Amino acid sequence: MAELNEKKCAACSLGPPDWVYKCEECGNEFTLPAPKGPAEEKSRVCPECHGKNIKRTDLVKSESCPPGG
Repeated sequence: MAELNEKKCAACSLGPPDWVYKCEECGNEFTLPAPKGPAEEKSRVCPECHGKNIKRTDLVKSESCPPGG
């Protein structure tokens, strides 16, 4: 996974990229906006089954986001 430059992404007109998650309990794949911090990421749950065992698999960059950020 590419390293995310949060300062560059925060300056984008569309904001930071979405993160792609997969639920280990039901297999649902979903996207959420990048969290504002570790506590927000830890509190996330699957929107389908509300399971807490989710793993980040990728990020979806906005087309306006500069390379590397």
